[in-house]
Parts: sequence; structure tokens; C-alpha cells
Amino acid sequence: MLRVAAALALCLSFGACEAPSAGDDPSPPAPAEPHVGDAPLAGGLPSLDALGEAVVAGLVDRDAEALTALAIGRDEYTGRLFPAIANHPAAEAMGRELLWDMHVRQSHDDLQRALSHHGGAALAFVRFEPRRTVRRAGVVFHERPHLVVRGEDGAEHELQILASLVEHESTQTFKLLGFRDHD
Repeated sequence: MLRVAAALALCLSFGACEAPSAGDDPSPPAPAEPHVGDAPLAGGLPSLDALGEAVVAGLVDRDAEALTALAIGRDEYTGRLFPAIANHPAAEAMGRELLWDMHVRQSHDDLQRALSHHGGAALAFVRFEPRRTVRRAGVVFHERPHLVVRGEDGAEHELQILASLVEHESTQTFKLLGFRDHD
């Protein structure tokens, strides 16, 4: 059970946990997709570039508190965003609080790793390069993005330290789902 919970939590942390398809079996019509509402993300930034610049500034300043503030908080994760984050039937059965606890612990550990590897470096934000984009319930997840930065040497470097970028479509506000060490 612990392995199943860990695998589900990891999948949820990337922002796109899909239920397996039922194959050729006819299934009842899908219920209407939930919607996360029209309120902006709490503390959300107005663009992906603004989010990227804030992440890099937090790394340069070694500011774990500022970086943590860029991520979705407990209330939004376990509340209105949960149907968009947890698109798997087992997620609700496991419990929102358990999944949040697993998510936030891993994110904290991966943030600490990112700060130990990249904190204090002379970096400048260049762009995000998401591996995939998924739309669900009024939210766009830019999954497992490479954070492309320019180093002191003038060269571009890809940092793989982020879980999904979360974009609230109707308000165009942006936050991080959390931190993930993909190296």
C-alpha cells in the first residue's frame, strides 16, 4: 500500500495523474469536468516569465521562504485545485491531507537540494521548457519544465528542479506545483 501511495503522490506532484483507460468496454458518460473557479491563484504571478524570474531570484538569494511562497499552498492543493491535480479515482480514497503531506515533504526536500546545488549562483532566467502541457478543470499544467538559466559563464543551463507550473486559465495567474529534483 505504501508503494501505491508513493507512486500516486509522485504522479500527483507532476500535475497529471490520469486514470487507466477501460479498453474497449463501453463506459457510462463521463461526469461534467469540475472547474476550479474564477478566483486567481493565491499569490499567483501574472506571467510565466514573472514566475521564472522569481524562482531564479529565490535561488540566487538562497531564499527558501520566497521559493516556498511561489508554490501552491495547502488550502488550494487540498481544496479547489484538488480535482485538477488528482485526476485519478484512488486519490480521493487516499485522502487529500495524506497526499498533501507526501507532496509537501518531497517538495521541501527537493527545494533544499536545489538550493544546495544552485543557491547563490549568478543566474539569470531565460525561459521555461515544459515537457508536456495538460489542461484540466480550468487549469493548465506545464509539466516537469526545464528551467533554462544563463550562468555566470554566459552559457544556458537547464535546471530540472520544478514540478509542474500551474496556470489558472481565466485569471492568467501562475504558481509552482512544487519542487522536484529530476536530475
